[in-house]
Amino acid sequence: MTLQWLEDEGFHGFIRFDAIPVEEVPTEHGVYAVIRESSDEPQFVTPGTGRQGSHYPLGMLQDAWISGAVILYFGKAQCKLGIFERLNKYRRFGNGKNSGHSGGRAIWQLEDAQDLKVCWLVTQDRDPQVEESRLIDAFKERHGGLRPFANRIDGKKGDE
Repeated sequence: MTLQWLEDEGFHGFIRFDAIPVEEVPTEHGVYAVIRESSDEPQFVTPGTGRQGSHYPLGMLQDAWISGAVILYFGKAQCKLGIFERLNKYRRFGNGKNSGHSGGRAIWQLEDAQDLKVCWLVTQDRDPQVEESRLIDAFKERHGGLRPFANRIDGKKGDE
């Protein structure tokens, strides 16, 4: 899966977390992806920059890494202020603050976490939870059944 695939799916943004323009991030529900454009092997750190006590063992991170994968995480945004609020909470978590966002926390154990980019897709009338699962399933189809690096579950299919 490539950046072009995400663009073809309708994703927008493709900007660093620390450069998210508040006025441009949608407040509607949707999904988002964290991407890493570098093809260099990652350097993992422990603990990471995420909230204290939230890190994974290095071996688990190494086992979850998929060389060559651009997409590291898919998330969903169903909160009051939609994608904007969810990305803000994710960024706060990565800066060591309590935020109510603990999914995808392995991201913050990458030495180059601050260089990662995020993109988003407003899901309109589609359920963000179902869309997140669809994206994870599409990733798994292209990567031998493996989830994106920071996704620990397949997501929910909606009525589960």
